Amino acid sequence: MKYFCAVALMLLMSTAAFSQKTAYINFQQLIAAMPETKQATDTLQKYQQELAKDGQYLVAEYTKKLQEYDSLATKWTQQIKEIKEKELQDAQASIQDYRQRMEEKLQLKDQQLLVPIMDKAKKALKAVATEKGYTMVIDNSKDEVLIGSETDDLMTSVKAKLGLK
Repeated sequence: MKYFCAVALMLLMSTAAFSQKTAYINFQQLIAAMPETKQATDTLQKYQQELAKDGQYLVAEYTKKLQEYDSLATKWTQQIKEIKEKELQDAQASIQDYRQRMEEKLQLKDQQLLVPIMDKAKKALKAVATEKGYTMVIDNSKDEVLIGSETDDLMTSVKAKLGLK
Protein backbone atom coordinates (compact mmCIF):
# COMPACT_ATOMS: atom_id res chain seq x y z
CA MET A 1 0.00 0.00 0.00
CA LYS A 2 2.84 2.42 0.88
CA TYR A 3 4.47 1.57 -2.44
CA PHE A 4 1.27 2.32 -4.34
CA CYS A 5 0.86 5.70 -2.56
CA ALA A 6 4.47 6.63 -3.26
CA VAL A 7 4.13 5.78 -6.96
CA ALA A 8 0.85 7.72 -7.21
CA LEU A 9 2.43 10.73 -5.50
CA MET A 10 5.42 10.63 -7.86
CA LEU A 11 3.10 10.49 -10.87
CA LEU A 12 1.15 13.51 -9.62
CA MET A 13 4.35 15.47 -9.01
CA SER A 14 5.76 14.63 -12.44
CA THR A 15 2.46 15.61 -14.08
CA ALA A 16 2.52 18.94 -12.26
CA ALA A 17 6.11 19.50 -13.36
CA PHE A 18 5.23 18.84 -17.00
CA SER A 19 2.27 21.19 -16.87
CA GLN A 20 4.48 24.20 -16.10
CA LYS A 21 4.49 26.68 -18.93
CA THR A 22 7.95 28.03 -19.74
CA ALA A 23 9.01 31.00 -21.85
CA TYR A 24 12.23 32.81 -22.56
CA ILE A 25 13.49 36.33 -23.17
CA ASN A 26 16.83 37.95 -23.93
CA PHE A 27 16.88 40.20 -20.86
CA GLN A 28 20.04 42.07 -21.86
CA GLN A 29 18.52 42.93 -25.21
CA LEU A 30 15.37 44.17 -23.47
CA ILE A 31 17.39 46.40 -21.12
CA ALA A 32 19.39 47.76 -24.06
CA ALA A 33 16.16 48.66 -25.91
CA MET A 34 14.86 50.81 -23.06
CA PRO A 35 15.38 54.58 -23.45
CA GLU A 36 16.30 54.81 -19.76
CA THR A 37 19.39 52.72 -20.52
CA LYS A 38 20.68 55.30 -23.02
CA GLN A 39 20.09 58.06 -20.46
CA ALA A 40 21.92 56.03 -17.82
CA THR A 41 24.82 55.38 -20.19
CA ASP A 42 25.09 59.09 -21.02
CA THR A 43 25.01 59.98 -17.32
CA LEU A 44 27.67 57.40 -16.54
CA GLN A 45 29.93 58.71 -19.34
CA LYS A 46 29.63 62.29 -18.04
CA TYR A 47 30.43 61.08 -14.52
CA GLN A 48 33.44 59.17 -15.85
CA GLN A 49 34.70 62.29 -17.64
CA GLU A 50 34.39 64.32 -14.44
CA LEU A 51 36.36 61.72 -12.52
CA ALA A 52 38.97 61.54 -15.27
CA LYS A 53 39.54 65.31 -15.04
CA ASP A 54 40.42 64.93 -11.38
CA GLY A 55 42.80 62.11 -12.25
CA GLN A 56 44.47 64.19 -14.96
CA TYR A 57 45.63 66.60 -12.27
CA LEU A 58 47.47 63.79 -10.50
CA VAL A 59 49.09 62.66 -13.76
CA ALA A 60 50.16 66.23 -14.56
CA GLU A 61 51.77 66.57 -11.14
CA TYR A 62 53.59 63.26 -11.58
CA THR A 63 54.80 64.27 -15.05
CA LYS A 64 56.06 67.59 -13.70
CA LYS A 65 58.01 65.85 -10.92
CA LEU A 66 59.42 63.29 -13.36
CA GLN A 67 60.61 66.01 -15.76
CA GLU A 68 62.21 67.87 -12.86
CA TYR A 69 63.95 64.68 -11.73
CA ASP A 70 65.20 63.90 -15.24
CA SER A 71 66.57 67.40 -15.80
CA LEU A 72 68.12 68.04 -12.38
CA ALA A 73 69.09 64.60 -11.06
CA THR A 74 72.73 65.01 -12.08
CA LYS A 75 73.01 68.19 -9.96
CA TRP A 76 71.43 66.70 -6.82
CA THR A 77 73.08 64.92 -3.95
CA GLN A 78 72.21 61.31 -3.28
CA GLN A 79 69.95 62.32 -0.39
CA ILE A 80 67.92 64.71 -2.55
CA LYS A 81 67.68 62.08 -5.29
CA GLU A 82 66.28 59.58 -2.79
CA ILE A 83 63.73 62.12 -1.55
CA LYS A 84 62.66 62.95 -5.12
CA GLU A 85 62.44 59.23 -6.03
CA LYS A 86 60.22 58.69 -3.01
CA GLU A 87 58.02 61.60 -4.15
CA LEU A 88 57.75 59.99 -7.60
CA GLN A 89 56.81 56.63 -6.07
CA ASP A 90 54.21 58.31 -3.87
CA ALA A 91 52.78 60.15 -6.89
CA GLN A 92 52.55 56.86 -8.82
CA ALA A 93 50.82 55.22 -5.87
CA SER A 94 48.37 58.13 -5.67
CA ILE A 95 47.52 57.72 -9.35
CA GLN A 96 46.98 53.98 -8.96
CA ASP A 97 44.89 54.50 -5.84
CA TYR A 98 42.79 57.13 -7.60
CA ARG A 99 42.21 54.83 -10.58
CA GLN A 100 41.02 52.07 -8.27
CA ARG A 101 38.68 54.43 -6.40
CA MET A 102 37.44 55.78 -9.73
CA GLU A 103 36.56 52.28 -10.93
CA GLU A 104 34.74 51.58 -7.68
CA LYS A 105 32.80 54.84 -7.96
CA LEU A 106 31.89 54.06 -11.58
CA GLN A 107 30.68 50.59 -10.66
CA LEU A 108 28.58 52.00 -7.82
CA LYS A 109 27.10 54.70 -10.06
CA ASP A 110 26.40 52.09 -12.77
CA GLN A 111 24.51 49.96 -10.25
CA GLN A 112 22.57 52.97 -8.96
CA LEU A 113 21.51 53.84 -12.50
CA LEU A 114 20.74 50.32 -13.73
CA VAL A 115 18.87 48.85 -10.75
CA PRO A 116 15.69 50.93 -11.31
CA ILE A 117 15.79 50.11 -15.03
CA MET A 118 16.15 46.40 -14.34
CA ASP A 119 13.39 46.54 -11.75
CA LYS A 120 11.06 48.20 -14.26
CA ALA A 121 11.88 45.56 -16.90
CA LYS A 122 11.41 42.71 -14.40
CA LYS A 123 8.06 44.15 -13.31
CA ALA A 124 6.85 44.30 -16.92
CA LEU A 125 8.19 40.80 -17.60
CA LYS A 126 6.45 39.43 -14.54
CA ALA A 127 3.16 41.08 -15.58
CA VAL A 128 3.36 39.62 -19.09
CA ALA A 129 4.34 36.18 -17.81
CA THR A 130 1.41 36.23 -15.36
CA GLU A 131 -1.02 37.41 -18.06
CA LYS A 132 0.09 34.65 -20.40
CA GLY A 133 0.17 31.95 -17.71
CA TYR A 134 3.91 31.26 -17.67
CA THR A 135 5.31 29.82 -14.46
CA MET A 136 8.95 30.13 -15.51
CA VAL A 137 10.84 32.55 -17.75
CA ILE A 138 14.41 31.79 -18.76
CA ASP A 139 16.92 34.50 -19.66
CA ASN A 140 18.58 33.44 -22.90
CA SER A 141 21.02 36.37 -23.02
CA LYS A 142 23.88 33.92 -22.97
CA ASP A 143 22.36 31.43 -25.43
CA GLU A 144 21.44 29.06 -22.62
CA VAL A 145 18.12 28.10 -24.21
CA LEU A 146 18.88 25.39 -26.72
CA ILE A 147 15.36 24.73 -27.96
CA GLY A 148 12.29 26.96 -27.78
CA SER A 149 9.41 27.87 -30.02
CA GLU A 150 8.92 31.45 -31.19
CA THR A 151 5.56 31.62 -29.40
CA ASP A 152 7.37 31.27 -26.10
CA ASP A 153 9.60 34.32 -26.69
CA LEU A 154 8.21 37.13 -24.54
CA MET A 155 10.39 39.93 -25.98
CA THR A 156 7.66 41.43 -28.17
CA SER A 157 5.03 41.31 -25.43
CA VAL A 158 7.30 42.84 -22.78
CA LYS A 159 8.47 45.58 -25.15
CA ALA A 160 4.82 46.38 -25.84
CA LYS A 161 4.14 46.47 -22.08
CA LEU A 162 7.00 48.97 -21.69
CA GLY A 163 5.86 51.01 -24.69
CA LEU A 164 8.93 50.14 -26.77
CA LYS A 165 9.06 49.29 -30.47
